Amino acid sequence: MCRLLLLPVLAVLALFASATPANADPIEPASVPTGCHVSVPSSVVGARVVLNVVVSASGNITPTGTVTVTVNKAAPVARTARSLAAAPWTTTVRYEGSPLRIVGPRLSRGDHVASIRFQPDPGPFLGCKDTVRFRVGGEVGGEEEAGGGASLPDTGGPAVLWLILGAGLVAMGAELVGSSRRSRA
Repeated sequence: MCRLLLLPVLAVLALFASATPANADPIEPASVPTGCHVSVPSSVVGARVVLNVVVSASGNITPTGTVTVTVNKAAPVARTARSLAAAPWTTTVRYEGSPLRIVGPRLSRGDHVASIRFQPDPGPFLGCKDTVRFRVGGEVGGEEEAGGGASLPDTGGPAVLWLILGAGLVAMGAELVGSSRRSRA
């Protein structure tokens, strides 16, 4: 009998006990790491160097902030710290979440270093940095780079030669398919 009375009493207590809502701690956003990437398409002496900058983060929020871009003449490893201190070209641009195309200075022939540093706006994002080495005005096959529309991008080869070879390969493939179908019929 005691057990039968205990069940309704516990049910009433459970009703009143669950009437107050549960309070959870507020969710604070954790620090979100960002990833920086700078790339420099091939360039020739006398032309302005172009830098492509992308900052990304995981999640659905795009990072915003400022990007500082520095272009240096490359130095041997032992002198890298000194060469970074004497940067010939630096600029700071606003980053709003979409890739940037920054037109830099005209550079002399040789190896150079482009580096970026992303400083986010106040919020959950962390800063990042990236560095890339690139060459200006290199030689291709003993000849100077022509810097016109005669080369395929980022290969240094002539476009006409590859076009003729590609057309010949397609024609040979079509002939092989056609001859194999004729022999079966």
